[in-house]
Amino acid sequence: MRDSSHDRRWAFTLVELLVAMAVVSLMMVFLVTITSQTSKLWSYCRERSNQFAAARMAFGSLTRNVSQATLNAYWDFVDASGNAHTNSSFIPASYRRQSELRFISGGGLAGDAASSPSRPTHSIFFQAPLGFTAAAGFQGLDSLLNTCGYYIEFNSNGSEGLDLKPPFVKSPSRYRFRLMELIQPSESMTLYNYTAANPVLRSQDPNGMKWFQDAMSASPRPPAHVLAENIVALVIIPKLSPEEELGLNPPPPTVGSALSPTYSYDSTADYNGPSAPSAANAAALSPKSQLPPLVQITMVAVDEASFSRYLGTSTSIPGSLRFDGLFTTVGDLTDSSKPGFARDLNTVVEALGSAKIDYRVFTTVVSIKGAKWSRN
Repeated sequence: MRDSSHDRRWAFTLVELLVAMAVVSLMMVFLVTITSQTSKLWSYCRERSNQFAAARMAFGSLTRNVSQATLNAYWDFVDASGNAHTNSSFIPASYRRQSELRFISGGGLAGDAASSPSRPTHSIFFQAPLGFTAAAGFQGLDSLLNTCGYYIEFNSNGSEGLDLKPPFVKSPSRYRFRLMELIQPSESMTLYNYTAANPVLRSQDPNGMKWFQDAMSASPRPPAHVLAENIVALVIIPKLSPEEELGLNPPPPTVGSALSPTYSYDSTADYNGPSAPSAANAAALSPKSQLPPLVQITMVAVDEASFSRYLGTSTSIPGSLRFDGLFTTVGDLTDSSKPGFARDLNTVVEALGSAKIDYRVFTTVVSIKGAKWSRN
């Protein structure tokens, strides 16, 4: 008789198969969800990284060129009123540090937020040996001087004179905050027209700004280009070293604010503050023909996607992003509860946060290689 036990076959039951299929389905759904979320997060992080990469590169270029600012100062005779030798009736009285080059920074130099085009917050202009030239005969002369400048401009990519998009592109003009870099070719520098010992030419520049304003208004187009888009604030603070400031008598209320309490710095000025705190400090803080030893540069960049969503098709600066009254007094650099830089920067950050605009703050202290600060 045949034993039926040898014909038995082991197999899954229908219930077990259904349970297994349900488990596999849940695992697949879980894996697909995780993969989708990871892909979205990767794309978001990559977009943000790419967006702020341009701002990071622009910030590096800006700080690198500022560190190369030069004045090539020298000592020469001045008369009893402190004026340089400009005519045959000049009577020398003493020596004084002098320079035909310039360094100037602060608010309102390139225009302001109410001008057209709008140029909010700060700007900086100086000379540096960048060796940039548009003439073929000067190629290879890497130490030629150039007038340089950096400022923010709220403009359109179809702005006249900027040529930010080719003429055959028919897309609508796109208004953005843009960090502009001005580099005047060496052969086109007009600086010496106003700083050389020519009283007629000097009289044409009573405010001491035409040397860079000429470059900004050059025809048919200024020697300026977009260094980065979506830069909403640029803050420049010329500074002494902390040790130098603490050696003042009396020292400033907050370290970092002594040299340019109102952010303004002009290498042609005898004293940069609104009033000398003491006779000794007036001499110690005189920027006359001197470069600031340190320059703190702060830049606020915003994300294209979130800023575009907020701005829409507007062709003017939104009221919540107008920073006209900010960054006029350095004040406290670290405590946002006190008037000054820290509070103003916090106001900018809060305005961007309220508008749901992603942002990043870049800040560094640049040491100017050619600065030889002296209390004399």
